Amino acid sequence: MCKALGKDIGRLTRRDDDGSDFRQELSAVTPNRLRLMFLVPFVPRADAAHGGRATTVVIRRLAERHDVALLYLRESGTEPPDDVLLKACTIVEEVRLARRAKTVHRLGLAASLTHGRPMEAYRSASDEFRRRAQEVAARWKPDVVQAEMTRMAQYLPSVAGLARARVIVAYEADAASAADAYAATRSTEKIFRAADLQAWRRYERATFALADAIVTFSERDREILQQVAGSPRVVTIPLRVEVPSVPYDPVGSSPPTVIFVGGFGHPPNVDAALRLAGRIFPDVRASCPDAQLEIVGPEPPRALRALAGDGVSILGRVPAVETHLDRAAVVAAPIALGGGVRVKVLEALAGGKAVVASRRAIEGIPVSDGREAIIVDSDEDFAAATIRLLRSPAERRRLADAARTWSERHLDPGRSALDFEDLYESLLG
Repeated sequence: MCKALGKDIGRLTRRDDDGSDFRQELSAVTPNRLRLMFLVPFVPRADAAHGGRATTVVIRRLAERHDVALLYLRESGTEPPDDVLLKACTIVEEVRLARRAKTVHRLGLAASLTHGRPMEAYRSASDEFRRRAQEVAARWKPDVVQAEMTRMAQYLPSVAGLARARVIVAYEADAASAADAYAATRSTEKIFRAADLQAWRRYERATFALADAIVTFSERDREILQQVAGSPRVVTIPLRVEVPSVPYDPVGSSPPTVIFVGGFGHPPNVDAALRLAGRIFPDVRASCPDAQLEIVGPEPPRALRALAGDGVSILGRVPAVETHLDRAAVVAAPIALGGGVRVKVLEALAGGKAVVASRRAIEGIPVSDGREAIIVDSDEDFAAATIRLLRSPAERRRLADAARTWSERHLDPGRSALDFEDLYESLLG
């Protein structure tokens, strides 16, 4: 399926789904505007159930100042992009990802791993997307092609020589995260995790060589990827989210509820939720018998669903996460695996909630322990901090107010858009 929207981009020829050609005559580009082409592995929505919602906001901000071509993959059953983003972009191309039969998927995945393509890259592989990317780049001549998430770097060879600069936005250091997942796996899946780890190491080296710059969200990831990338420039652009105009309830409602939010297709979220429900919350419940725990997010695995009961609710996907965050007393993020910056933590801070997080969960977010959030790592310390907050509405309010104030000063996504503009200008000379 294809969508095309035209604005001031010169002549553009497209082929519709029925095979017929249509043309749009458009005026020349304003000299100070850039042509930016984004390759995105998900439907860009500001209300998406994953961290890509922060990326959606930045792309929308850039589209207000530049001409943007947006090419994205869409799985069946997902909603279309935001209308505001669609209207802001110059070109929009949607490619549907077909569902593979289970046996075919497993065989293809095994073959992909053997040839050095990681599981996530295999799931985002599409010959149709590769063809569309090449066609748009050839006709539109973008200044910059940007692959959102390293898995989309597999499409950069398709635009070789068709853009002045190529950028990879690495949401995390994927090989390092794959190593975490391998170490944490205890089942027969460990064989796949080992193969995926080796594939990521090969894939990162190969694809980073195709880029003029690699963007990370945290200094930790930048240091890791700099060792892999070698010559390509690796820079950090902090991840930022929109601060809601009206904050959440800083204290929460009764009974006091601890909440964890995350998509459970992501192994670090599964590990954190199992840890919270299985090892941390029982101690919390013993000291605060009326406390409740809500685990919110799509695709909770069977092992997590089995922990429901005794104050623990595994809610899965919910119509509005904001409702649950508003009435929660504490937002918990006991994450021990993976990299990148956790949008769930940024959004809790921006909404003005009391947050208890691990050092890994707070990576790339320059808040102070005890001032804007409580930062602890061990199960015992995590439980103790949560109990202390549940017993003190005044302390929750103090922490939430400080988090909100910090967010208003630091989290404007417009600053991220300006940081990307600075990078583009430096690459384009």
